[in-house]
Amino acid sequence: MTEITRTERDFQRALLHLLADHTFLSLSVEQICQETMMHRSSFYRYFDDKYDLLKHTVNTKITNLIDESHSSEDELENVVDYLCSHKDIMRNLGTSHSNSSLYPTMVTILADIMLTRYENGVNDRLIKTIGTFDNPETTAYMLSASIVGAFYWWRNQNYETSKKTIIKQANKFIEWLTTKSNLNGD
Repeated sequence: MTEITRTERDFQRALLHLLADHTFLSLSVEQICQETMMHRSSFYRYFDDKYDLLKHTVNTKITNLIDESHSSEDELENVVDYLCSHKDIMRNLGTSHSNSSLYPTMVTILADIMLTRYENGVNDRLIKTIGTFDNPETTAYMLSASIVGAFYWWRNQNYETSKKTIIKQANKFIEWLTTKSNLNGD
């Protein structure tokens, strides 16, 4: 589990609570502070802006979901389960198309999380795969763009593809990626 202060946790919970009813782009730091009943100075003690809070929130959530897993297959299932059970939040993390200003932000957030996990020696399937390529940073950005793009696609088609199919295809992709990277070492 990711260790965070109670104040950081409260701001993260407030963001998730607000995202149930508001788009991320429409939220202000003031609204987040009101939700936590804390002053803006407390917010800025921990976060640079609402995008930094989003990055920390996503990182904490992904890390906790993966850490709670019993196997590499469980990691993916836990993340997809979370996405399915929090569709309201997921809908509000952007507009209905991938050219929203939040799309590249989400790609960067996910790539940064992957790279940090890689640099810290985290041992999950996707992160291990990054290390098999010559340039882990490029690989992390390519993977994060693929993941965020697939998420936007799934959300935009109103989650019509079953959770089981999403998990199966994601596992096949990770297996394929691992196999291809091990074949030629680049």
